[in-house]
Amino acid sequence: MNPKERAQNLRRVVNDEAFKELMAGVKEVQNAVFLDSSATIEEIQKAHHVIQGVAWIERYIVSVLDAEKVYDKKQM
Repeated sequence: MNPKERAQNLRRVVNDEAFKELMAGVKEVQNAVFLDSSATIEEIQKAHHVIQGVAWIERYIVSVLDAEKVYDKKQM
């Protein structure tokens, strides 16, 4: 699959309302752990790892969309 196709497929997912709700929900639940004064160190560490994973997914999405731009410029 070329970068353009990959970006188009990913763009469909990113623009999907269910995906948007999923990502927002995960962030909201994990952020609630940070704000919970009764959260254990283990729960906070787990929430931190989940947030890092979500950030990695977001960076991957950006990198795929950026790769499409580079691909488009090379095609000119």
